[in-house]
Amino acid sequence: MNILKLPHRLTSQLLDFIYPPVCIACNKPLPDNELKVCTECWNKIPQVTKQLPIYQEARTKLITEGCINDLISCFIFEKEGPFQHIVHALKYKEYKSVGIELGKRVGALIKILDIETDIIIPVPLHRIKHRERGYNQSELIARGISSVLGKPVITNAVYRARNTQTQTQLTIEERQKNMEDAFKTFDNASKILTGKSCLLVDDVITTGATTISCAKEIISAGATTIISASAALAQ
Repeated sequence: MNILKLPHRLTSQLLDFIYPPVCIACNKPLPDNELKVCTECWNKIPQVTKQLPIYQEARTKLITEGCINDLISCFIFEKEGPFQHIVHALKYKEYKSVGIELGKRVGALIKILDIETDIIIPVPLHRIKHRERGYNQSELIARGISSVLGKPVITNAVYRARNTQTQTQLTIEERQKNMEDAFKTFDNASKILTGKSCLLVDDVITTGATTISCAKEIISAGATTIISASAALAQ
């Protein structure tokens, strides 16, 4: 039997029978109603609260720069924890639906906090990295947020002008220098951004250097307010 000739739904059911789906975080079999990540793993991820030092420090750092008004984030990134496996699958294994789900969870938090925004802007990837990966994980999160808030996702206002090196192994000072002038706005950006309240979305915020660099360009193009949003915060 050639399963490639079967209807897509039947093919998926057959493959699930042969290779039962497992959680991308713990590798245990997934119940029928759970997609990609099991409920147990979601519940194991520490959630951000306003009282946590990691949140207070990140928020203070972003606001002190003068271009960001507030910070919203859902989870704490822990090494070898469930969230690390989730974001790794999103960025490097093409689990795009995970990005949408993360965005829905961020969007739900935004609704609870009753925060208003006009547009949603994902932190852009450089065109080379975007071509290599095939998608921008922050845009997927932004689209998940959009599905909850009903606000448009804008991808034609700001772009990454330099293909910066990965921030993972850099010190705080090196990260800041690495992100200097990393973003630019398109020629029509002022028409899109002037007078707008923007939700600036990234997957994980560590030092905030990327977010700050991008936010400065958005403010310079006429935006009035920027709320930084991420799926997670990391040390």
